[in-house]
Amino acid sequence: MVVLVRVAFRVSNAVVFSGFSGTVAESLVVSILGSDLHDATLKPVSVTPFFLNGKPVLDKAAVPPGGRLEFRVGMAYSSLAEKPLQELPGVKLFGVGIDLEEVEVRHVLEEPPPDVQCFKINFLTPTRFSTPAFYKRKNAVFDFLPRPLSLFKSAVKHGRGLGLVKLGAPFLKWIYTYVALTDFGCISKSCVKTVKLPGGGIARGFVGWGLYKSFNKRRVRNMWTVLKLMEVFNVGTGRGMGLGVVKITPIQCANS
Repeated sequence: MVVLVRVAFRVSNAVVFSGFSGTVAESLVVSILGSDLHDATLKPVSVTPFFLNGKPVLDKAAVPPGGRLEFRVGMAYSSLAEKPLQELPGVKLFGVGIDLEEVEVRHVLEEPPPDVQCFKINFLTPTRFSTPAFYKRKNAVFDFLPRPLSLFKSAVKHGRGLGLVKLGAPFLKWIYTYVALTDFGCISKSCVKTVKLPGGGIARGFVGWGLYKSFNKRRVRNMWTVLKLMEVFNVGTGRGMGLGVVKITPIQCANS
């Protein structure tokens, strides 16, 4: 049911990005699937920004003629993938034609889960979690720390809303009790990255890495199901436009 599509292509002429490319990737996908998708409260589709030379385009960037770009689209239902796969060859980026090079389709939840209790998460784009407002406030407030409960609560809520998982409070209590953030770090001098959005807006969030360990085996299989949902649909707020993009790697636990 859940599909992750990776698309690689080359541009026929030079392309210039003026800011965060995730919004461009989202617009491209919405133009194919229909504008109703953009206004949906719970989006069944999430994108990554474009990747250039293996790195996400978070700021201004120039792509030369023949330059290779790549991005991923996560979809809740395999039927959603049919139209994009048919129409991608005719798509233009800023009016520039593309030469499709590679399309990879993965049915992520059908893949066997790793048999390990430790994992590393690379946070490739700004990741943030909304905080509840117990009093009136004018501005949204976000938590940037990649705590296990924040990650899994966000992914479970989205997965439940799309009808992909039935996990709830008992699972999240297990996460809170047994899954620990054992180390984390930044990609650059600061762990917080600011990106420019269309219309003059900005988005800020955590960019870096975290190491995690489950100290209990009982629900590790469920843990990996939710981790796969994070990779497909991103995590936190703004996931639909490419915030909260993560790469998850199973690792052997160090003796402790």
